[in-house]
Amino acid sequence: MKNKVLTVSTIILGLLAAIGPRTIFPVCSAGEMKMRCYYTAQWELVVGLLTVLAGVSLFFVTDKKLKTVISAVQVGLGALIILLPTAIIGVCGSPMMHCVTVTKPALLVIGVFEIVTSGVLLFGSVREISRSSRLKAA
Repeated sequence: MKNKVLTVSTIILGLLAAIGPRTIFPVCSAGEMKMRCYYTAQWELVVGLLTVLAGVSLFFVTDKKLKTVISAVQVGLGALIILLPTAIIGVCGSPMMHCVTVTKPALLVIGVFEIVTSGVLLFGSVREISRSSRLKAA
């Protein structure tokens, strides 16, 4: 039950990362000139959808080792959610812009929560594998 709640949480966080920069906490409007925050939103859509896909796949995968790999990928995707607005692409340079005051902090929080929930799933998967291997050895 706990794993299902965490898996649903990762799916919701992926959806927030994907659609949030366009709707809930939008980046600056991209008129004629597209700024860095526009491209950050584009890539967050991709990373968010990959996170959702990985989360949904956890419901259907039964192999414990594959669940561990998917959880590790989700931790990496959570880190990517953080790195896109901070180090890889960035947001606008002016501290007064909406993307700096709202979008970037929201994505940082989403990324941290994604890392934590996926990390808990990863830890549980690794513990389950080690427990089952100990039972087989005994």
